Amino acid sequence: MKLTEKLYEAAKPVWDGYLSQPFVKELGEGTLSPERFRFYMIQDYRYLLQYAKVFALGIVKAEEEALQRLFAEMVHETLDGEMQVHKAYMARLGITEAEVAETKTALTNQSYTSYMLDEAHKGGALEILVAVLSCAWSYQMIGESHKKLTGALEHPLYGEWVNGYSCEAYCAGTQRIIDLVDRYGADISAEREAHLKEIFVNCSRYEADFWDMAYEMRG
Repeated sequence: MKLTEKLYEAAKPVWDGYLSQPFVKELGEGTLSPERFRFYMIQDYRYLLQYAKVFALGIVKAEEEALQRLFAEMVHETLDGEMQVHKAYMARLGITEAEVAETKTALTNQSYTSYMLDEAHKGGALEILVAVLSCAWSYQMIGESHKKLTGALEHPLYGEWVNGYSCEAYCAGTQRIIDLVDRYGADISAEREAHLKEIFVNCSRYEADFWDMAYEMRG
């Protein structure tokens, strides 16, 4: 089995619950309250600022020039790609940059990003790739699942979100991370593999907590 297949199997009990979480389920159905989505967008924007720092640490930890460039591209894609979608949504929802700056990062959000950054500081490029994979990969899974729901892509508020996380470009970006994890994770020790599984499962659990935090609008 490839490393990513082992990671997925380790986290499958967590992943199996994503689509039934109230926030995720109602977003796909188009019944999620705009207030909850507004709370989520602010917190997710603040999350992405830290997520980009995890990729930036990859530039520091990578020894190969090609991998350094890939991490640099991931920083750019986060700050100037994914976050632009958020900015467009925030404009529609009346969220100002000042409000985002003044809003405190929710405790679950802070704990999640602090964990990723801690593992990134302690580990190498592979640990960094595994830490970010659960977010990228699970969002693709959710986006692709929602894309199959009648009217999800056409929803006036949530259709753009569903398309953004199921489109060809986003899936290609996720696949790039998967391929890198499998490449650099080949022939690693059993001890390192066990630690990588721990990172992936923990980040997957944080993803579940993030959805609950957003639904409950919990600070």
